[in-house]
Amino acid sequence: MRIFSVLLWILFPGCRAVTGPGAVTGPAGGAVAVRCRYRAGYEDSPKFWCRDGGSWAGSWRCSDGYIVETDGSEAEVTRGRFSIRDDRAQRAFTVTVGNLTQADAGTYRCGVGRDWKVDPTAAVTLTVSPAASTPPPTTPEKDLTVATSSSTVPEVEKSTSSFNSSHAPAG
Repeated sequence: MRIFSVLLWILFPGCRAVTGPGAVTGPAGGAVAVRCRYRAGYEDSPKFWCRDGGSWAGSWRCSDGYIVETDGSEAEVTRGRFSIRDDRAQRAFTVTVGNLTQADAGTYRCGVGRDWKVDPTAAVTLTVSPAASTPPPTTPEKDLTVATSSSTVPEVEKSTSSFNSSHAPAG
């Protein structure tokens, strides 16, 4: 199996050059961070995030271009609710999507841009879960402690007298 993987890598050098989590889930109104990794040699290339547009002639494509893209540096780039930051030392970049809505659900691509060549990418399916419902406000529970006073509780007298047989049950 290892030989087959090496052979695939030799025949298709862009294959597995970028890897991602495959699937992520975030709550509506919340945020999700997606970490994608890339192979050595792509550190200076721009990284991007786009909505998957399906495949054409055996290769993937973005629908409507890149949503957010680095300029090839490690500086964070923000575009609306989307941000991307590259960490060259880790050979990984992180895309953050904020204020998630159900319309954000779908398949995306994290990838590395290469001039005049096929861009290596990884597909990531984003699922948006319903917003966490907040419980209705609660009213403070009534204090169940019973207040007592000496006037309502009879005092028990201590008796030093001996047992009185006249009060003993018959038997």
